[in-house]
Amino acid sequence: MIAFVLSIFAIAISGYILGQDKYDFNWWIALLIYSIPAFILSALNGIFLIMIQRLVKNNYLRMGCGIIPAIVLLGFLLTQNEAMEFIAIFGIIPIFLTYLIWIRKFLTADNLASV
Repeated sequence: MIAFVLSIFAIAISGYILGQDKYDFNWWIALLIYSIPAFILSALNGIFLIMIQRLVKNNYLRMGCGIIPAIVLLGFLLTQNEAMEFIAIFGIIPIFLTYLIWIRKFLTADNLASV
């Protein structure tokens, strides 16, 4: 949910900044077009992080597997497809912030359980 809300803000900001110059649309159109991929992307990221948390017990392996969605979005930035680049632009920051919150959550839970 955090990633989706942050993605909506990122869509509006990047649509305002990059929309007219690079992609030839305004930020309202960006919100209409890209809010569905933002929801799908954030939902898949949440499911992936929960799955990693339940299946993997090693903290270092959790951190490595959890960064995979951000690496995929970095790959989208390298493509020549404008739609994929825009999805990567508005998705990388919320996904990475969600990842950092997730790491903090399970590291804190593991530290409390060991005391």
